[in-house]
Amino acid sequence: MRNILAAAALAASVLVSSGARAEPAVCDVSAADRAWIAQALGAWRYSADAITGAKVTQVFDTVFFDGACVLVSPNALTAETLDAIIWAATPHDGEIVLPNGEKMPAGVTSFADAGGDDAFFVMSTPSLWEAAGVRNDVLGLETMMVAVLLHEGAHLAQADTYGARMSTLVELNDLPEDFSDDTVQYRFGDDVEFETSIARETELLFQAAAAPDRAIARQHAGEALALMRARHARWFVGADSYLTEAEEIWLTLEGAGQWAGYRWLIDPNGGGVSEEIAMAHFARRGRWWSQNEGIALALALDRIAGPRWRRDTFSDGVETLPAMLERALP
Repeated sequence: MRNILAAAALAASVLVSSGARAEPAVCDVSAADRAWIAQALGAWRYSADAITGAKVTQVFDTVFFDGACVLVSPNALTAETLDAIIWAATPHDGEIVLPNGEKMPAGVTSFADAGGDDAFFVMSTPSLWEAAGVRNDVLGLETMMVAVLLHEGAHLAQADTYGARMSTLVELNDLPEDFSDDTVQYRFGDDVEFETSIARETELLFQAAAAPDRAIARQHAGEALALMRARHARWFVGADSYLTEAEEIWLTLEGAGQWAGYRWLIDPNGGGVSEEIAMAHFARRGRWWSQNEGIALALALDRIAGPRWRRDTFSDGVETLPAMLERALP
């Protein structure tokens, strides 16, 4: 019932505002997409209150779009209630104008951009994902997309901490605009020894998370960290030495985001699915190193140190996940 009411509130608030006046919107997304947007934004609020503790401090725009219409809000993730969200609706012709002025095709996408003066979140609606053939037959497409939104929303909550740290690293090392969480994988993906180490580190961390007692968990985690440090010492040297810090920041950002989506999926008041299903069909579904090893780090920390890491990761942002895990070991 709350989702139906929230969807109705969303439909009623899709207005183009000018001062105290509000004119009717010139376009609107479908009722099904409106209902999903309301569900996703409700899940964000529930997750922030009950799971992550994540709070967004920056002012930024949230953009949703379908095949014909763009909805933009300055407070979709920060308003106290869904009916307090302000929306502006404009039609598009297959191209989306982003808040920073750049343009992109109106296709399947979900990303947060917290760099520079313009911070924003962009996501296409389920109707576009479905039309493009994106599926998740076990979780359901819309449920999976909520978890994706929570992943990306976590990055906005970390913009002032890990995001700012990454921006400084990029500036100091004069890194290209396409430097991203997958840069290490692009650079070293064809190196069998490097890839083997990543796979073994990740598996050891998942074993630590599932260990029957903390002594075994610490043993597995210690082995994983030793492999990671050895890999850094071998490959991240000289002009590439900055990659040690970069990888740890990316593992933290991607791991925390992936964990946020996974944790909502297994919450009885969230996705309500089993850990096994959420792990197989979301947490470990992708092929990206940073997401898989990142969530493995988060889950290992949960097992070894308890939930304290969540406050540090989604609020203070002083240490990376590898550094927190290393400190938690004897």
